[in-house]
Amino acid sequence: MSKYFFILLLFLAWKVNAQLAPVYNHFYNNPYLINPAEVGMSGYMSFDFNHRQQWRGIEGAPVVSTFTFQTPFSYKKASVGVTIRNFERGLLNTNDLLFTYSYRAYLTKITTLNFGISAGLTSNTIDLNAIDDPDDPVLVDYTSNNMQPIANAGFKLTSKSGLNIGISLPRLFSPTYLNPESFTSYEFSPFDEVQFVTYFKKPLEKKIVTRKYGRMKRRVEIEDPYAPLQLYFLYKYSKVQDQRIEVLATLNLTENFWVGGSYRMNYGASGLLGLKIKNFLFSYAYEPASEHVEGLPQGTHEVQLTLRIGEKKKIERSKPILRTLEKTETHRARFSADDISEGGDDQGDGNLKKYYVVIKSFKDFNSADEFVRRMAERELYTNIFYNNIDKKYHVYSFQTYKLKEANEQRRAVQELTKYKSVTIITVQQ
Repeated sequence: MSKYFFILLLFLAWKVNAQLAPVYNHFYNNPYLINPAEVGMSGYMSFDFNHRQQWRGIEGAPVVSTFTFQTPFSYKKASVGVTIRNFERGLLNTNDLLFTYSYRAYLTKITTLNFGISAGLTSNTIDLNAIDDPDDPVLVDYTSNNMQPIANAGFKLTSKSGLNIGISLPRLFSPTYLNPESFTSYEFSPFDEVQFVTYFKKPLEKKIVTRKYGRMKRRVEIEDPYAPLQLYFLYKYSKVQDQRIEVLATLNLTENFWVGGSYRMNYGASGLLGLKIKNFLFSYAYEPASEHVEGLPQGTHEVQLTLRIGEKKKIERSKPILRTLEKTETHRARFSADDISEGGDDQGDGNLKKYYVVIKSFKDFNSADEFVRRMAERELYTNIFYNNIDKKYHVYSFQTYKLKEANEQRRAVQELTKYKSVTIITVQQ
């Protein structure tokens, strides 16, 4: 293969409807693939692997493998991530390494704006075995001097209603070409490619499901549930490629299984399905051979694997402050329960409510009193009140007439101590 034909081949691959950047069906599952502002937004530390085999049966068809790592910071408004990608198309092989940082700003108490930026390096290699003259100076110079910086940036607006709007610039730096003279008329701008994604994931206040524990079934509440139907819309403007317009929808049939479909303009439909097993997620997408592209004997396959590590981290505006009762000089054992406060006897006018942040409850007073002593040794100062309704002694760390303060302290105790089953008990005054 002569160098002139090879230069022409690369030019055409750049100028017409070939792929400068990979196409992902699983942007709904891992939006960090297309927008750096999405890094860590799932709330989990996770490892994701995406493999896309496009147009199987055609030699030199695009194949992309992408590995991402992402994690949020507890109590902070930032997340970090890493992307490693290998993109093969024809004789050209591209390797990318990107580091990502994302920051969250609160516009209101419920509306947030995320900004993300990625920076790293990319390199291109050429399959010299398929070229007649691999020692050609043009090729030698390109393969030895093709390392270059790359970067991308993006924004994402999130509202409490579940509407998410994202805009990203996939390419901030001008790429290096094999034959620069072929592109002297092209003036690069980061706005030559702009990607817009909006999706609707409606959060639910509460969702109860049945789970099996051994031989027993229990009704449990799911953390941060969403409505089963989720809708996505993607539009990509490109000065050098065809514009991409795609609509996508997923439907969660159960808590751990979903199906979906998408339609990409000028290409066709795709099918999606996914499965969750504990902290492991598997999802698959298939695109039938497009009628818009001739000579495709088989379709496109894409697989994504996700492994989540640890518990979900909630990105808070600030670290919660743990407030407990005032420290007493010494803890004396109460040999009777006569001097502790009581509540829930249905007396009073009921116009005033007091909220107790309860760490643990006991049926007998002595056990509750011993628990208070152990808490004092850990400098977590508590007290006891008896509830006439459930006939239990409740050890509480905080009391207030404001429900918002009680909820804040409940969260603080759960996140800053080992006690996770903290409850709020309301007593009419």
